[in-house]
Amino acid sequence: MRASAKGDTSARVRLRTAIFDQPAWEESIVFAVERVSREDGGAAVVAHAVRLALPIDPMLVAEMIYRSSLAVWEITKADFVAFVDRWHRSGTVDRAVRFMIITGRPEFASRVWPLASSTNSQIQLPTLRTAPRFRPSVLGPDIPSKIASLEQATREHLLALIASESGIDGMDLATELAIADPSPKVQAEVAQYLQFRRADRHVARLLAEAHDETWALIARRGYAEEIRDPIAVERLRVERDKALAAVTNPLERLSLLLEQSPDYAERDAGITAAISDAAFPVRDQRGGSSLYHAQKRAPAAVLRGLRQRLEAGLDLPYHAEEFLNQLEVTDEGPIAAAILDISSNKSKPNALSVMAGPKTVGALVDKYLTCAKALKTDRNNTALGDEYYHIRDRIAATRAPYFVAAVIAHAGTEDPDQISSLASLIFLHGDDNARKSHLPVDPAVRRQLIGILRGWVETVISSSNSKRYDLSEVSNAIGRFGFRELLPDLKRLLDEDLTRLKKAIAGNAKAGRRGDIEASSDARMRYGNQYGRAFSRLGGDEAAAVMAGYLEDRVFGFDASLVLKAISDKQLNLPELSFHRRWPWLDEVAAARAARAASPKPEPANAFATPIFAAIDRLAKPKTDKGSQLLAIQLARVALAMPHSDQDALIARVMALPQPLKSKQELVAAIALDGQVLDVAVVMQGVDGWLEEAPNDAWQKRQQTWEIEPWLELLPFTNRPDSVIEGLTKVKAFYGTRWVKRWERVLSSVAAIPGSEGETLLAALARSHRDIAGDFEWMRAILGRDSLVAVLLYVELYIEGVFGRGHHAVDPWHVSRELVEYVQKFPQLKAELKRRYEATAEGRTRRMLEHFIGEVGDDENLIAMINKYAANEQTYDGRMAEVVRAVALSREPVKDGSNSFYIYPASVAHIRKLLFDLLRGTPWKATLAERCLTAIDELRDEYGIVANDTRHPDVLSEIPWPAEAGPP
Repeated sequence: MRASAKGDTSARVRLRTAIFDQPAWEESIVFAVERVSREDGGAAVVAHAVRLALPIDPMLVAEMIYRSSLAVWEITKADFVAFVDRWHRSGTVDRAVRFMIITGRPEFASRVWPLASSTNSQIQLPTLRTAPRFRPSVLGPDIPSKIASLEQATREHLLALIASESGIDGMDLATELAIADPSPKVQAEVAQYLQFRRADRHVARLLAEAHDETWALIARRGYAEEIRDPIAVERLRVERDKALAAVTNPLERLSLLLEQSPDYAERDAGITAAISDAAFPVRDQRGGSSLYHAQKRAPAAVLRGLRQRLEAGLDLPYHAEEFLNQLEVTDEGPIAAAILDISSNKSKPNALSVMAGPKTVGALVDKYLTCAKALKTDRNNTALGDEYYHIRDRIAATRAPYFVAAVIAHAGTEDPDQISSLASLIFLHGDDNARKSHLPVDPAVRRQLIGILRGWVETVISSSNSKRYDLSEVSNAIGRFGFRELLPDLKRLLDEDLTRLKKAIAGNAKAGRRGDIEASSDARMRYGNQYGRAFSRLGGDEAAAVMAGYLEDRVFGFDASLVLKAISDKQLNLPELSFHRRWPWLDEVAAARAARAASPKPEPANAFATPIFAAIDRLAKPKTDKGSQLLAIQLARVALAMPHSDQDALIARVMALPQPLKSKQELVAAIALDGQVLDVAVVMQGVDGWLEEAPNDAWQKRQQTWEIEPWLELLPFTNRPDSVIEGLTKVKAFYGTRWVKRWERVLSSVAAIPGSEGETLLAALARSHRDIAGDFEWMRAILGRDSLVAVLLYVELYIEGVFGRGHHAVDPWHVSRELVEYVQKFPQLKAELKRRYEATAEGRTRRMLEHFIGEVGDDENLIAMINKYAANEQTYDGRMAEVVRAVALSREPVKDGSNSFYIYPASVAHIRKLLFDLLRGTPWKATLAERCLTAIDELRDEYGIVANDTRHPDVLSEIPWPAEAGPP
């Protein structure tokens, strides 16, 4: 530095390139200038150094000025004031403001003060936070009078920010000015920020001279336990107690209490009292939110408050029901009375029943059985029906141990109606999720329950008064408990049901002629799915062996096959079928074809399908009756979905049975899911057959697509996949323009075809039948193939205008976000989209690609964007800002799958050099490059400079950056 100041050219070059341009030297530089500037003759040396450093990095210079002696500033002041005049845009918080604040020089007060004292938070906040530390000296020597002249709200924000964003000097200043301020709010706000920074000395100093109202405000914010001064702590406790005593609104009192430390002795009791207060707002969303926060901080107090509300007969706040299962049950007092009071409490949430004790649950069951009995003789009584369902819902919400005890207490009956009612309660106990599992039972009562259920089976089978409905309810109860010991009893129920059903079917014609509506209805009613569910719940090899004996039964055979499949699925740990996902799941065809092609073929994972195929073999013969053949077709559809050996010949025999093709539609789908390539003639025959029949019931057919769509969605899996386009054309012609339908499942089936064949067909389908689904469904179908070819196909179709147009088109931003997800999987995607971007003109495609670049942009993308903007004489905008941010920062997810990220500075040496070179290009490119360079520097100011990056874009060029740092 000294040698450079004396005119040594080589020393000057080394100082610029090896020292000033390297961020790692900053601490050494400021230490040196601080020492040298205070030596004899040192001020001139340092003045030379700061002038030399200015064209490299003004922020380094600002720190050097702050650390140097006043003599250095006096030498260079005119230069730097003139530099700021050139660089700073009045009224904006630009990098020049950061420079001025870092210097801390009061000469800049006239420029910084209007920004720091602005009533616009979008100006004031960035001003106080733009530098690493705000240096209050930059506001000038008369800062107390300046701040005193401001409005209260502006003073409050400014002093709080000075206390928060400055060093010790700022905390000292904020404390002194707050002491002198007439506003308690100002003092309390400054104290809050000082306390946050653990500035105990400053807080004690401020409180020692604070207004009485200031103490009250601070006490309300719950700082009593955080302040160390014992005298201040005691006074804050007194003020807090006063504030709590003065608050009448329970919600405000709760909020105030939640601000206090758990060590505050009266906190929990106060929370309980606030929640139990009759004036607590139960219909106000704020009440539910406050309750949620209270439960996190003081769960026991919240539970006591809720209990007291219930005991007082008060309504519960929003979201309170989810906490009730943590309360103890009760059989006494107003809560039990409210649970039992059906007539006057229909608006009460049934969740209250979770607090019912054993006596209360027993009393509810009494009421239920009485109501059920009355309803048997008065079925059209609407009020009685409402009461029945209301009691049943309350019992369903009770706790399982008490409910089971109540069932046991009432089980000693030989009345089929009462047994049926109790069995129904067992099956329906709990919510939807609970009903998917077995009802929990204490091992001590297991044997007793098994005996009760066996007795019920015997009663409903032997009683002349029992109905098939009663048998079914008992089977449901056995399934809900899941006691495998009752498998023989469950079989007895099924056999009895089938016997009665077949008898009813045989006599159905006679019942119709004599007008016996009940008998006719009984003949039509099927409980097979309920028995099937019960057997599935018991599960195991024993249940499977029982079901194998029913496979050829015309009534229950299909249900029996479903039970075998359910048992198989459970053994293989396959997920339960989703209610929202309609079979067939044709996205599994590709895997099935791959498995079929494997050699050698693996042995089936289990043998549960073996008896089904054996039954099919016996049923699928030309001489068997229609019922047998139709059952064979149904069984084949189930068996193919289970582990099995080669059954192609048998399935071909089933397909050849002389039954209508529409009865085989599900079997054809199962064949596809088994990995076979379908014959297009068969599937197209199904389409044509439907079209031939459709005119006979045209209006009804045009209302829905569930009959024809299953045929259409199979066409892509035939030996001529492109026939789906022909099939769609035919069917859409029948529906016409007035009955337009969305054929999303057809789109999904095409999207499930693997490889290039799938992409080709998707492209053809999109160009010929774009209207069969919305833009979003198309995007998910194509991108969901998870291949680079598919992603680029979607982009090409978007560019062509097949997608992205119309009222319900997916906007460019959403498309770009979807594409971003594939960048890590397919690294070449960035280059491919960059090429398309360079060839794209104005419009939505360009916007989409620019949003994409804004997420994953690199140096080449930014330069390509500048070239395009310059060619169109377009100014720097938000999309280019996105790209700059993507280039200058790297993001790392907080954890896998998280939407939160750690943000780090990225290396920008290369791109800054490229942009700096563009400053000597055309005017449009130069303007854009300058704006990008500035934006990168702003991001480096905020996030730091990555190791080994330089301060200047190209220090050897001798061109100053920013340009205003050069000679005027």
